[in-house]
Amino acid sequence: MDEEVVTLAAGAIIVNYNGNEVGLLIERFDVLNDAKWPMWAWKILWSGSDTNFHGRYQAYTEEGLINLIKDSRFILYKSI
Repeated sequence: MDEEVVTLAAGAIIVNYNGNEVGLLIERFDVLNDAKWPMWAWKILWSGSDTNFHGRYQAYTEEGLINLIKDSRFILYKSI
């Protein structure tokens, strides 16, 4: 079976239907700031019923975000 390839890019939308949340991928950054051993993450701007004023921005590791998409917990809508 072929492995599903998930490609993330700034401007893409992710939807968490279980939590009634919509997120916009803002930027990719290296959590460790280490060129030799980078750990990539995404800054996400969330909106929806479960988001309070202080919780609108969150970071997810890229690997974790991809796993959530592959597990169909989040739905990815790619930017053009």
